[in-house]
Amino acid sequence: MKLDTYVAARFVRSDGAELVADGSDWLITSIDGADAATYALFSEDNGSGDGGTTTGKRVSARDLELGATTLSVKNNPALRDRVLSFFNPKHTFRVYLTYMGRTRWLAAELAAFKAPSTKVNVPQTFSAYFKALENPYWQSVDDFGQDIAAITPRWGFPYMDHPDLGVLVDVANFARKVTFDYDGNVAAYPIITITADAPVTNPKIMNGSAFVRLIDELAAGDTVVITTAPQRIRITKNGQNVLNKVDRASNFAGLALQPGTNVYSFAADYGDNSLHVVIRYNKQYLGV
Repeated sequence: MKLDTYVAARFVRSDGAELVADGSDWLITSIDGADAATYALFSEDNGSGDGGTTTGKRVSARDLELGATTLSVKNNPALRDRVLSFFNPKHTFRVYLTYMGRTRWLAAELAAFKAPSTKVNVPQTFSAYFKALENPYWQSVDDFGQDIAAITPRWGFPYMDHPDLGVLVDVANFARKVTFDYDGNVAAYPIITITADAPVTNPKIMNGSAFVRLIDELAAGDTVVITTAPQRIRITKNGQNVLNKVDRASNFAGLALQPGTNVYSFAADYGDNSLHVVIRYNKQYLGV
């Protein structure tokens, strides 16, 4: 199999502005920090005996540095002016990195920027330094999702009509569960959207034995959104915060997708056949 040697970076600012370094105007020359975040290990010496005891460990914020150079000296003034105005620390950024045939993105703050003032007739360069504080993991470009209660269309061609069984037009997921085979490196925290087609009492979403349950009545058209990321735990009903109506035994962290097989399901005290439950997530990776 031929090795994919294409390397590119796409910087997307929080206001929608973009800058691409893909070998057209700018060429990526250095990448530092894309392989892994820094790991922090906490320990204390044993009071007696040899060695110590691990007291905690975590993945620290990620530092990422990307360097680039121009390919056309005649365009130095315009390209330099462009990057000087683009890398503005007042904005947040998404950094998309393509390397060895895969593209992943990172949400980060601009920590520093350098564009050395060298000779005007040599290729201009820049270095952009980013820090991913809230989430140090690279994420899949595509977000994945599935409606647990989805009805799958089954019309076929050529058309077939069985004299006794009739025509199969769709299949409903009466089991009210779906299996995700998650191949990310670390846990992914989904956003779960629950929509009611008719009155529903106390809807509940589960991943294995862990669950989040809302103690409330839903009317037709009501929408509940559950955000499970530890730093942004939130549950809203039609845009209003209803965290105070959550069953105290609920476990938001337990709804995270873990590497491997995850089985999600839903229920309600009344009206669960009127629910649509859509689970969306981005795969999380340690490096690119």
